[in-house]
Amino acid sequence: MNTFIFVNKKSSINRQMFEVVETKGKGHPDNICDTLAERISANYSNYCLEHFGVVLRHMIDKLSLLGGGSKVMFGGGEMTSPIRMLINGRFTNRYGDIHIDYMKIVVDTIYDYFHELFPLLDLQKYLIIIDNTHHNEGPGVVYDKDNTTKNERMKFFEVRDHQDAARHNNHNRCNDTSTTVSYYPMSKLENTVLSIEQTLNSFDYKSRNPWTGTDIKVMGLRKNKDVEITCCVPLISKYVKDVDDYILKLKGIESDILKIVHSFFKNNKITLFLNTRDNYEKNDLYLTLIGSSVESGDEGAVGRGNRSRGVIPFSRNFSMEAACGKNPVYHTGKLFTAIGDVISKKIYEEFHVENVVYCTSKMGDKIDNPWNISIELNHNISDVDKNKICDFVNQLLYNHSMITKDIINGSIKLNSY
Repeated sequence: MNTFIFVNKKSSINRQMFEVVETKGKGHPDNICDTLAERISANYSNYCLEHFGVVLRHMIDKLSLLGGGSKVMFGGGEMTSPIRMLINGRFTNRYGDIHIDYMKIVVDTIYDYFHELFPLLDLQKYLIIIDNTHHNEGPGVVYDKDNTTKNERMKFFEVRDHQDAARHNNHNRCNDTSTTVSYYPMSKLENTVLSIEQTLNSFDYKSRNPWTGTDIKVMGLRKNKDVEITCCVPLISKYVKDVDDYILKLKGIESDILKIVHSFFKNNKITLFLNTRDNYEKNDLYLTLIGSSVESGDEGAVGRGNRSRGVIPFSRNFSMEAACGKNPVYHTGKLFTAIGDVISKKIYEEFHVENVVYCTSKMGDKIDNPWNISIELNHNISDVDKNKICDFVNQLLYNHSMITKDIINGSIKLNSY
């Protein structure tokens, strides 16, 4: 494995002239898909570990969502058509003679999370789960003329015996050619937009302001010392009696957001925009029945939401890998996102140097010996410290199964929720 450490003496992200960053809230359709893909993968993995002692092959990183229909009025409203979850992916559905009811795991996970997000939604009536799963092995199986093959991939999603099960670690080989990008620390602007979303979507805030929906979106701009924030915050119609009440509640939310921004930027010019599309005269308001645009037609898909730090950092290098829902054992887009995040944070905590970590793998590489890991530092450190970083990287790769365990148990998160 080639570990390349280099120095790019650019200024700290907080001192650069321009920065723009976004976060999508937990009720945003894309973030719903990311979170559900992760939870389904973790719940399936834990089921397999409990019953068979091994994480069986699966991937649910193409899960998607189609919005329903709603009619919103002050003080209430009604759903007019259901939300649909499309379960696109693959699972191992049998261990020897034991059938694995993976769709029960999928359905239970979705219902639990939708109940958490949308307590006002009648799930039995307005949530449809569509099973598009299959068990095809993917490319790579070549048959002889007698219609036989020695390629074990022909039973990629099958387990006939313990020998088959042992191969579900993919022989500790990378399943894909990919590059992931990680960085640390997060900037003040990144922490600001993330704090706004997580505060407004916290249990404590919702208990005091039940009219605040979950499909919150925050975009932040910093131009030198000028900080501009725009937020889209849905209000829930059950708790809003008229336009004046909507405006009053929105002003309370605006005040709360400004307190958060000022806690990060004490000596900056702050400009806040909130629900900028609202047109009070035409009743064009971000007023929702359940708190998310998913009730009224918006779609979502895995990989279109936040990156692993919980934001979309437009002013940085970042990977387009859709980590959520991928197999946590050998899928490089997921595993190396987590590995890179751990490496990057460790470097900053130990050596106080901002950094970016690039993990690149070729399909078929050993997971503990990928094609390349490159680490960009924003100032020099000693050769001794560089060697310490290399030693840590090699140790982490050698123990990559521990990263898999941390992903499954939730101590490493690949999205905000």
